[in-house]
Amino acid sequence: MRAILLLLGQLWSLPNTLIGLFFGLGGSYSWDSANRVVVVHGGWVAQSFGRRYFSGMCIGDVVLCSQKLPERIYQHELVHALQGRILGPLYLPLTLLCYAWGYLTFPKNGHDASPLEVWADRASGNAQSNAYLQRRI
Repeated sequence: MRAILLLLGQLWSLPNTLIGLFFGLGGSYSWDSANRVVVVHGGWVAQSFGRRYFSGMCIGDVVLCSQKLPERIYQHELVHALQGRILGPLYLPLTLLCYAWGYLTFPKNGHDASPLEVWADRASGNAQSNAYLQRRI
């Protein structure tokens, strides 16, 4: 039953995954069979990560990174993969809406105030690195 749900989630997230694969063009692709995601090191989008102060991003079942991610950040990105499997094609529009909400409610660091980021930080054990959550403690 778990395998069927996983497959359905991956099919539901397929449009996002295709976008993620496109964003990874020019990078080196590998398959993480334990988490069932494609990991792309480099690529045309990841080249800008260092300039934007982050090292990874997940779109669908694709984790894009500019370098090998620390385990805590990789776990955070895997939560985004789960979110994509749950929300399917709604994931990317909801991500944009959540970032807008985040910047409206916490202009200092709207990224961290995004409900999807709060979810990912709490689920991956990274709540201590989330500026929005630390502000509320």
